[in-house]
Amino acid sequence: MEYKIHIVDGEEKLSSIADKYNTTPEAIKALNPHMKTFGGFIGGTFVSYGQKIKIPIKIQEQVNVERKQGDTIPEGEFIKQARYRCRQDNLITIDGTPNFSCELKTQYLFSTLDKEEQKYLNVTLEDYITSIQPQGMQEAFELIKQIELIRNQIIFTQDNTGIISKIHNLGTLENNWKRFLNKEVKNIPFFQELEKRSSDTIKDFIKNGNKEFSSNRELAEVLDKNLFYHILLKANLEDDLKEYTLNQQSQIFPNIKLQTQIVKSIATEDDLTTTYRLVGTLNKENLDEKELLRLYTEMYQPLIKFSYTEFDYIYRITYVIENKTGLLINASASLSEQIKNNYEIITKFELKMIEL
Repeated sequence: MEYKIHIVDGEEKLSSIADKYNTTPEAIKALNPHMKTFGGFIGGTFVSYGQKIKIPIKIQEQVNVERKQGDTIPEGEFIKQARYRCRQDNLITIDGTPNFSCELKTQYLFSTLDKEEQKYLNVTLEDYITSIQPQGMQEAFELIKQIELIRNQIIFTQDNTGIISKIHNLGTLENNWKRFLNKEVKNIPFFQELEKRSSDTIKDFIKNGNKEFSSNRELAEVLDKNLFYHILLKANLEDDLKEYTLNQQSQIFPNIKLQTQIVKSIATEDDLTTTYRLVGTLNKENLDEKELLRLYTEMYQPLIKFSYTEFDYIYRITYVIENKTGLLINASASLSEQIKNNYEIITKFELKMIEL
């Protein structure tokens, strides 16, 4: 292990030495089994004067980033900060009975570059694993997976509201999309089948992709729907995150816009970590109940039989920040769009930091 030497000058607490070098008392003890200490009760553990002790050095691993034409990535090396493993379960229930389920497991590497008072963030998708029920829909999700792999590395900066302000490798992403369209997409069985059945759907697919991968705003909005990015962006702000409004398209009703007011609070706090909670309340005043009833009667009642009840959207996110580093440690989310007791789209999400 790499280390440096620290000479104890006067009465120094072990915890103070550890803080000075961004390590832990336990790590110092492990490297110095014969270190002389005293105290160790309420006043803390002190290291005896004059000793030369070894301090472990955390080697900052770098991430090489290829800079291509059209990108705006500054020179410098990105430093690895954390690796995250996520699990997302999506479930659709009809009359309380599961009708569709999808388990998605992902792994992301998060690194940063500090440059001229600006922090550049780099997220790399390392793994993307899906399991679908019914299995007949697996081919459709293979197309979705390939689109996600185009976005396998996003280099961006964010603003003080928890939104991506600029994607700095947009040129590379657009080139990846064009290569996918020209050389790869036609080999995907679901695309081939869709091309035979509905040419208009294929045209819309290409049109939307062209728009997304050439527009900073469009791609930023897509990424914000990804719960990993959504939570990471909010967590990066720590106490600076303000209450905000979430605007999105309903998944149940076409052409219905949802507006949800999000309130942030601190759930727990100690010397090591702070746990934040985000709770959303759907603004129902903006919803046309007559239109919701009409759509439900046309789209769902023939299948479900039961009458329209009540529409709602549930938004609950909890995440934990390490106070010393400001890094996201773990998170969970529970989202639900529902026609009460009749039709519900449920998303459960779990994130944890794993070893680099």
